[in-house]
Amino acid sequence: MTVGVPVWNGERYLAEALTALQEQELENIQVVVSDNGSTDGTLEIARSFAAEDDRFTVLTTEVNRGVTWNFNRVLHAADAPLFMWNAADDLVRPGHLVSCRSALDSHPDATIAFSRVVLIGADGERLGERDDEDLDFMSLGPVERLHEFFVRQAYQVIGYGGVFRSDVLRSMGGHPDFYGGDMALAVRMALRAPWIQVPDQLFWARNHEEQTNKLQASDPVRQTRAYREHRRRLAFPQWYLNHRLLAEAVLAPLPAAERARAVRVVLRDWTVENWRFFPYDLKRNAQLVRRGAGRSPA
Repeated sequence: MTVGVPVWNGERYLAEALTALQEQELENIQVVVSDNGSTDGTLEIARSFAAEDDRFTVLTTEVNRGVTWNFNRVLHAADAPLFMWNAADDLVRPGHLVSCRSALDSHPDATIAFSRVVLIGADGERLGERDDEDLDFMSLGPVERLHEFFVRQAYQVIGYGGVFRSDVLRSMGGHPDFYGGDMALAVRMALRAPWIQVPDQLFWARNHEEQTNKLQASDPVRQTRAYREHRRRLAFPQWYLNHRLLAEAVLAPLPAAERARAVRVVLRDWTVENWRFFPYDLKRNAQLVRRGAGRSPA
């Protein structure tokens, strides 16, 4: 199994995350750490693990080339048939990788295995857990899987320790190159094949104020540029994400009636449920215009 750790300026939590991976019960694990032009001690920490453990590989770049580039870089470097993204501030618990591998071995139709999630804070304190007990994506059809993913907010399938079949993930195009691309990837994969849950809480997802999405939340242009090239002075990442989720439903390899049902699920379970995001985008851009960011140079 290959675990990809894309990281930028992650020195505060990286050693803890890599130690948790090092202690997993898999002898043939490959951990690929990709430093995206960090300016802190991230690279030194990653190299210290690689120096003492030949299962660790470190990739570098001199400048930050964006979130999407770094996520897909570790995927392209993966050699194993199974792959997992591990954010530099999240923690796998003992047994996570072995359990997910066993689940996929036992369910050849499933393309992703994932465990339940505990939410932790900046210092590791327990904040709570997700509504993820007894998630069943194996017995459901494509549209029902999509509905369950949205209403249960089972984002761990993609973002918090989901273990993918590497060839399937590559065939899906990897991580899409826009803010919220992991959500679009989830829609794409939900409409194509089932997923399998490991019933134990084996992944700790950290919530803290230094996360990229929080640092850039006030500026939609910065939020967009973190994922893709964007030369315009205004940006509407929430509107664009909604458009891409609908496009995934429209383009799914399903009969027309099922695609129509999938579109309705996206509209009902995402667009309507998250309607506050759309005026928020408008508000943020209005603030940019007032500050002069939207005016053409003289």
